[in-house]
Amino acid sequence: MSVPVDVDDLASRVEEYGRTPFLVTTGDDARPHTTHVVVAYDDGILRCAAGRRTAANAGARPLVALLWPAVESGGYSLIVDGEATVGGVDVGDDEAGAVLHIRPTKAILHRNAAGDGYAADCVRLDGSRP
Repeated sequence: MSVPVDVDDLASRVEEYGRTPFLVTTGDDARPHTTHVVVAYDDGILRCAAGRRTAANAGARPLVALLWPAVESGGYSLIVDGEATVGGVDVGDDEAGAVLHIRPTKAILHRNAAGDGYAADCVRLDGSRP
């Protein structure tokens, strides 16, 4: 079953899925680099602390993706594509690091068809089909 979600509803989706998605950046060798982050969502921008490698990747190649796994078996995963900028220093952790500011450009709810009897059906957060 597909449920259209308006892109303006991203804040409530982030609240629903939690503040700890996986962030995917791309390295110099074109390989994906995945890390687990904690995000805040304010005024249409997702912010998260980033280590040196993640910040360097996002600084050189700002197109990134955030992935929230499905909350329940057979449910939808939330995938947000965005453009990142590397911001100031985050002093909340033991080591100060960069902060990424990610402007969402596209978001979908995705459910895999493999094995659980569900059809593959992706829904963009603007309600249209990919």
